[in-house]
Amino acid sequence: MSASKVEQSDSTPQQSTQKSFAAYPTRKESSDHVTHILWDHRDRVILVVLTLLTLFTRLYQIGKHPKIYWDEVYMAKFGAQYINGTFYHDVHSVAGKLLIGLSEYVSGHNGSFTYKSGAEYPPHINYVFQRSSMAVIGSLIVPFAYRTCRFLGFGRAAATM
Repeated sequence: MSASKVEQSDSTPQQSTQKSFAAYPTRKESSDHVTHILWDHRDRVILVVLTLLTLFTRLYQIGKHPKIYWDEVYMAKFGAQYINGTFYHDVHSVAGKLLIGLSEYVSGHNGSFTYKSGAEYPPHINYVFQRSSMAVIGSLIVPFAYRTCRFLGFGRAAATM
């Protein structure tokens, strides 16, 4: 009897430390579990509310003043140079200025207007569209930032901030 007890005591610890492969989640099950934890209906509601608030704060009365602001002078000048095909050197990234040039082109700017701070936009340029398109593109950073924070493991409160 003592021999069978020794065998049982020796085999029991070995069995408890070994797991079968069925006990481990597969890659699909693991990713579904993480996605479920990090993305449920509350996250969707928070994301929609944040995006709507961002759009509202950026688009509210965006066309109220037809005067050219300093930042529009600086950035729109580079957009106009893209429309004209004029070479220039700038230390900042190109992607933003290409988007500005695209919004200028779509809004009716032909590249001939020179932007001066405090001057009014001419009637052939749809400055409301120019400003709105840049505001909408800038607002897209909010959902990307929220999702990135959630996937990095931040809580809802931290991702919302």
